[in-house]
Amino acid sequence: MKKKLFIACCLLCSATLLVSQESDTTAVRPSRLRNFIGSYPTPRTAALCGIIPGGGQAYNRKWWKIPVVYGAIGGVGYWAITTRQQYNALRDNYKWLVDGDIATNPTEAPYKNMSATQMKGYRDVFRSNSEKRFLWLGVTYLLSVTDAFVDAHLSSFDISDDLSFRLVPDIQSVPSGFGPSFGIGIRVGFVPSRAKTIPTCP
Repeated sequence: MKKKLFIACCLLCSATLLVSQESDTTAVRPSRLRNFIGSYPTPRTAALCGIIPGGGQAYNRKWWKIPVVYGAIGGVGYWAITTRQQYNALRDNYKWLVDGDIATNPTEAPYKNMSATQMKGYRDVFRSNSEKRFLWLGVTYLLSVTDAFVDAHLSSFDISDDLSFRLVPDIQSVPSGFGPSFGIGIRVGFVPSRAKTIPTCP
């Protein structure tokens, strides 16, 4: 009987320890998450969310910027892809034209009406344009991430009526030896911004 009572006590103590450990773990996780994310909004979290186009803007709650981001990336992306497709068509038709086999000569317009020199010139132009437009696509994507980062950084600046602005007298020495110079200076005071809640990354 004593042995059974002892085993029951041990099981009860073990269960109590497990419950307490789970509660401690649950309490620590939000703290670690808060330390990683920081106070809202943080530029680091905005940039990480910006890996998905429009994610950084959604994190900053600038909803009107999301269609602008997708419109810019979609427009430049379509421009780059169509240019690349045209380059691929010119490249293939040029190979068929100069391979020495009449049976493989281009038969579709406008390629069948071009000489080898003309087609080579168009091919080189479209290759250069394709590379430039894919570069613009990358720049557009980076601009969307930069916008989310800068927007989150500037949101911590206080632009409320708590800003103070006043004129104060100013005295400066004149190196020429004519005595001090009197004037008016401007003094601007800033009030630290208040903390905000922490949202989750979309």
